Amino acid sequence: MRPNRHGRHAKVAHADDAPLTLTGKRKWHKLDLICRSGAGLVPMAPAICRTLREIVGADAASVFWLDHESKPAGVFHESASDSALDLFVNEYERLFMGPGEINVSQIAGTPGRPIGRLLNPQPEYLRSNTLNLLVRPSGHYHALDMRVDVEGRPRAVVLLFREERRPFGDSDAFKLAQAIPYLRRAIETSGPDDGWEGSGLRGHLLVDRAGERLLMLDQQGHVLLRACTLVGQDIRIASAPTHPPRFARVLCERLETSAVAHLSFDISLGRLQATANRIYPPDGRSEPQALISLEVQRSKPLKIIETLLDLPLSPLQRSIALDAALGGSRAGSLTSSGVGPEALKKHLAVIYRTTGVNSWDQLARHFT
Repeated sequence: MRPNRHGRHAKVAHADDAPLTLTGKRKWHKLDLICRSGAGLVPMAPAICRTLREIVGADAASVFWLDHESKPAGVFHESASDSALDLFVNEYERLFMGPGEINVSQIAGTPGRPIGRLLNPQPEYLRSNTLNLLVRPSGHYHALDMRVDVEGRPRAVVLLFREERRPFGDSDAFKLAQAIPYLRRAIETSGPDDGWEGSGLRGHLLVDRAGERLLMLDQQGHVLLRACTLVGQDIRIASAPTHPPRFARVLCERLETSAVAHLSFDISLGRLQATANRIYPPDGRSEPQALISLEVQRSKPLKIIETLLDLPLSPLQRSIALDAALGGSRAGSLTSSGVGPEALKKHLAVIYRTTGVNSWDQLARHFT
């Protein structure tokens, strides 16, 4: 078992355990690396969805992350229409919580088997807003659902989709269920704060003192807000915004007692940093305003994983190299890899030769 960043151990089947083709093993190994990266579930959602879609053989995938009440806090969907996403994040309780709705909250809160509730849905589902306002408008017909629990509490729901002629079956459900330990690790494992780097994606919005009126929004700021598919932030995805997101009010409240205010959110693009500064109009008479700068930071581990997958190393050797790249110790790698000192020495010899380094410390620096 490999310890996560909190010191707990999570047993995850190694990619080589499954009787798969070489291509299939590589996909499971990629999922393993993604989920042990320490970036968390949300910033890795696009990579996770893509990998699960390829493993199961679906047309599209989505991940919903949940709040402490097991209600959706946000969503990433590979191919949903803007209008469907807009309805989900802004009208969830009004449109998708009524009688007959099989929604994300119900999937998350249903005890027992964590997968396959939508394999044979109830007739009410065919008349539901969930199907007719979200699933069908995004070009989907069949859905395969999976709940991910951590310490007995639902933390995420995964949905895979296919067209009408390709229904999901029990074999698909079995295959998807193998991903639960991986996603659980992604949720449990948190990496260092320095595991992020600037992406060059920056935008700005100008709001009134209370953060209730939108005075200006530049084009890049609009793009970044549309990427915030977060439930309850009052961010319009399918149309031009007419008012600030709700987090603007929080920032403005903090500016009443601080010169600068900060908030950060995990979104599917990475980590969104929002920084607010008080500014004063040049006429000297108007109310002060707040300039909110938005910047997306990208996960460093994702770049490292992409590099590792291109190296001629075994899955175990890539996992060892990732431990080094993420700041782990050589001694700790003995525990996480499950091999003895002599075997680790042999694996490291191959890794050093492949990467052109001579020590564990050099290996760690090689990927920075």
